Amino acid sequence: MNQSHQDSIHNYLQTAVIVRESVENLSTQLLLWKPTATAWSIQEIVGHLIDSNITNSYRIRKIISEPVSPIATFAHESWVDQQQFNNFSLTELLDIYDAITKYNGILLSKLSEEQWLRVGMKGEEPISIVHIIDKFICNHVNKHIGQITRNIGAFELI
Repeated sequence: MNQSHQDSIHNYLQTAVIVRESVENLSTQLLLWKPTATAWSIQEIVGHLIDSNITNSYRIRKIISEPVSPIATFAHESWVDQQQFNNFSLTELLDIYDAITKYNGILLSKLSEEQWLRVGMKGEEPISIVHIIDKFICNHVNKHIGQITRNIGAFELI
């Protein structure tokens, strides 16, 4: 496995650490608080990251196992609205994220070079496994860590 793939896997595995460290010592009141009626609570953000991780797990498996086909999409707003993430414990959510990430990390570490080169399609754009890991997962987590930080800051002002 080349260094770029190893780096992508490492960065992906680190998302579980980053998510956990960003939320694990927050009060329940802060975890469930919403800055506006339509904004997500921190727990809902973590739930959304789980959904994204699940969706990207499916995308990776589809890419390595099937002929080139469109990558799956999901209605993230509706998924969060329907899943009641604020009724989970934070420990449950973090354990789920950790488990999915660990499972995917094992799969990714076993892929052949040929599998790494396969793609799915987003419209006319070919999407590689590295792109899914680096952009759809790692960058996405970093974006939502920023959202968590903004929620914390807004909560502290009330």
